Amino acid sequence: MKKLFFLIMIVTLTLVSCSEEELVIEGNSDTDEVVIDDGNNNNSDGSVNDGNHNNYNCDNANSNEVAIVNEILNLVNDHRQSIGKSVLDFSCVATELAIEHTEYMIAQNDISHDGFQARFQELQQRLNAKSASENVASGYSSAQSVMDAWLASEGHRANIEGNFTHIGIAAIRNSQDKLYYTQLFYR
Repeated sequence: MKKLFFLIMIVTLTLVSCSEEELVIEGNSDTDEVVIDDGNNNNSDGSVNDGNHNNYNCDNANSNEVAIVNEILNLVNDHRQSIGKSVLDFSCVATELAIEHTEYMIAQNDISHDGFQARFQELQQRLNAKSASENVASGYSSAQSVMDAWLASEGHRANIEGNFTHIGIAAIRNSQDKLYYTQLFYR
């Protein structure tokens, strides 16, 4: 019984979701268009135009685990398509914000939605975002395991299946090789 309680507490502590819908915060929350031309086939909204929505092609990959990010993107879009939803375009701007937040969580040695409102405001200012949501996690060793956990959680699943058009993703290892994740959705 103690082991089950401990396992439930770990899952509870390592998965958190947050959303912002027209300034109404839902779930566990603490929670002008700029033309970007960086030569990476990015659209003015910060998304990557790769034709199949599954290619990490941003300049900000230094600490990001690109293979894991690409796999998460594919898993998200495969899931959305399986339930009749449109695929999400990959956003370099949202990924930049996700990376910054993931690095912050690593420095804090804890997952959180600290600063979510500021990330949403930045998406509003830079990309004219109307709403945003965020999923965070840590300790999952693969894209598939973190996606399975998010999809098993009602709040996280709602974010993944939400009325969004774009996604930014970060997957970064701390010094002990533990992965921290942030998904940032917007429309």
